[in-house]
Amino acid sequence: MKLKSASFFCILLAALLAVSALVPFGLSESAYTKFSRRALDIFDTEITLMGYARTQEEFDRVFDDTMAMLRRFDQVFDAYNAYEDLSNLYYVNRHAAEAPVEIPEELFSLISWCKEQWNNGLRSTNIAMGAVLSIWHEYREAGMAHPEAAQLPPVEALQAASAHTDFDQVILDAEKQTVFFADPQITLDIGAVAKGWAADAVLPYLREHMPSFLISLGGNVYAGEAPLDGRANWAIGVEDPRPDENGGGLMYRDIVDLHSLTVVTSGDYHRFYVVDGQRYHHIIDPETLFPSTKMLSVTIICESSTLADFLSTTLFVLSAEEGLKLIESMEGVEALWMLPDGTEQASSGMGQYLRSLKNAGGKV
Repeated sequence: MKLKSASFFCILLAALLAVSALVPFGLSESAYTKFSRRALDIFDTEITLMGYARTQEEFDRVFDDTMAMLRRFDQVFDAYNAYEDLSNLYYVNRHAAEAPVEIPEELFSLISWCKEQWNNGLRSTNIAMGAVLSIWHEYREAGMAHPEAAQLPPVEALQAASAHTDFDQVILDAEKQTVFFADPQITLDIGAVAKGWAADAVLPYLREHMPSFLISLGGNVYAGEAPLDGRANWAIGVEDPRPDENGGGLMYRDIVDLHSLTVVTSGDYHRFYVVDGQRYHHIIDPETLFPSTKMLSVTIICESSTLADFLSTTLFVLSAEEGLKLIESMEGVEALWMLPDGTEQASSGMGQYLRSLKNAGGKV
């Protein structure tokens, strides 16, 4: 179905969930309080953990343990830095063409999961596109540092790199937990799924030690059990990706109400640079080798943050028709699209979560 608003969506914590808030509830001896803290040095994004705990000390312990796990994953998935005695993604991209490299379980699990999606025909998100994505990363970083000299990558360089993006050339050995590159010029880029995988990986700990929580890794949000203040769901704000075109400022356009689910958005409005007045974002279409122009944003709701992260990128480079067909074929997955012409598209079950659709009876 099509929505008529011209605004759209990046997952953010709404003002009503402001990170500075402390919300006491209940009068019993087991009363809980809502606490929140942020970390800015992991996965190159802002990470917020909010949850209900008996004391500040209890919450701080959960926060510190969760951030320690995420820092570990950040190092394992890091494609730009080496760490002593760690065969992380940086090491893999430099040595896996020489001989099979034994890698940490976290990295092997993530690559194997992506390979499974590839083998199942979901190839619009290809983590073996590192050769192409690294070129765009270099030009984007240079353009952001020196906007007056921003340039586009040479098409010839992108085409040459695209010859080395066949995921079938990434050979995995589950028994030995190794990865080998049959194509010596292939490299992996797991940015489309790393934060989602990391969010899923910390859930067992959070569910055990602080079941009522909300964690945000940039645009990846997971809501645990319902908040302990009487509400049935966590409320997560959605942001207009074009605020300057719709009155200016940070504008929340709607609210998603849910618990025990993840909400992940991919959009063109956070990681981009400008060349000759046109923005070029980080989500590259494997067909054109340029940033996809089919969407402004795609939001996924489901149980798995890994799947949501993967699908939000996948749908961003598919047409609206192709994306809707894919989502409607999947159980327990809903999606919301913002199209370049300002219209919006929602999957058939999105009305149970999006407040504006619930108020309209799920109809537009």
